[in-house]
Amino acid sequence: MRIPNFLTDEGSILYKNTVGKQISPRVGDIVIEKLGKVICSDTHEVLDVACGPGTISLNLARKYPDIHITGIDASRAMIEQCHQVVEQEGLKNTSFMTMNANAIQFPSSSFDCVVCNLAFPFFSKPQESVKGIHDALKPGGTLLISVPGRNTWKEFFSIAEELTGGMPTFARPFLSKFDKAESLPAAMEAAGFIDLEITANPIPFHFERASEVLNFFQELFSLLNYVPDEIKTDVAEIIDSRFPNGFTMHYEAIIVQAKRPLS
Repeated sequence: MRIPNFLTDEGSILYKNTVGKQISPRVGDIVIEKLGKVICSDTHEVLDVACGPGTISLNLARKYPDIHITGIDASRAMIEQCHQVVEQEGLKNTSFMTMNANAIQFPSSSFDCVVCNLAFPFFSKPQESVKGIHDALKPGGTLLISVPGRNTWKEFFSIAEELTGGMPTFARPFLSKFDKAESLPAAMEAAGFIDLEITANPIPFHFERASEVLNFFQELFSLLNYVPDEIKTDVAEIIDSRFPNGFTMHYEAIIVQAKRPLS
């Protein structure tokens, strides 16, 4: 399994049509719902770090027309996708710019809220990113970050592990992202965040038959390119035989909410 480079033009389109279509919006709905409990009359500026094609930013802009949303991403192609939607819909309360999360460049205390959806495990310098977010927040401001939890696709990987006698090698690059995700709370505390609240949100994905499950993974990361045909056949047979009424697996969205101290 190979994690694509989403910074390239090709990668940005791939993201939009795969993770950006299948997963990110569903996690984003949970993030926006939680953010709605934070946004109040004193909220004027929101920053979306590693905004991708605007999954969070654009929906926030539509839902809260009196709040200004700034989206940043290291990919110019992602930012261009956001600009296209803004122009098509005539949104007036957004700004999108190319900026690497490793070097967030805003004046200190610029934003009332910061949000980051599923991007943290891909940051090459996560500590610097979280510190930059902390500095960009106003004292008392709120950060919401979502990351994949270790139970993501557990139902599928447990079957693959059962067949191979251990976690299959093709899954290791994907599973390594969980290790980075689990370092998030410590990175946030080291940056100075307080009042951390961590919630696990399992999101069900249901498939009528095994072929749909395999197609799902193939479309996401060309996962099956690295799987021997006999393993694919065995996995499919197990799923269809054990789950005649359809197979449900879950994406576990871990959402960490925290505040910058008032002083």
